[in-house]
Amino acid sequence: MNMTRPELVTIAQTCADWAPNYFRIPGGKDAAVRYIADGHLDGLTLKYSRPAVWRAVAAHLDAHPHLLTAPRTTQAERDNRQAARNARAAAHLTAALHHHKAAEPYETLALIDRAELASPNHKDFDRYRRALHGNLPPLTPTDLTGTNLRHRATLPLAHPHPGPPVKYHGSTSRRWVYPGHRVIEGNWPAAIPEHCTASDDELMEWNAEGTVRICTGCGLDYT
Repeated sequence: MNMTRPELVTIAQTCADWAPNYFRIPGGKDAAVRYIADGHLDGLTLKYSRPAVWRAVAAHLDAHPHLLTAPRTTQAERDNRQAARNARAAAHLTAALHHHKAAEPYETLALIDRAELASPNHKDFDRYRRALHGNLPPLTPTDLTGTNLRHRATLPLAHPHPGPPVKYHGSTSRRWVYPGHRVIEGNWPAAIPEHCTASDDELMEWNAEGTVRICTGCGLDYT
């Protein structure tokens, strides 16, 4: 299972805070990986397993080796960094509330996403998303009359079980999907949008003479 972007940000921030200190004890990089994974990422370990978190931490340090040789951090410095991250997240949430009051759901959710990426553990961001979804009128599905396309009547169940309606798109990026978007029938690589890995815009195609925009990874109707 791929980790989400906020989870990868959590690893990146934890490495930045602690890697210089652990690198300087016996064991070097291996010690840094062990102490970061085992001492600061319990939630990810419970979700993904200890070896998976060790690999993720090691991969991040391999990609950012300067973190190991950076100056040691003090508790005060780490507290100040976290306070700054929380402040950025809070600013994004304040802006999200402004857009929510203006009935602009896309902008609201985009800012909630930015807040989570600024400080993933600052709030229960899914709670904000659930509250927003509960107040949104569903989108009218695309009219496929005159095309050779059909929407799936139901979505297959798979682990984990998001189930219909579509909750988000992409197994890693988890982009929000407005209520009412459905899946076009077809032999797509992913059984459901929540498991899709084709989350980039270039993987969207116009079908039925340019009337329907479809994700080629899972068949999500993006029209």
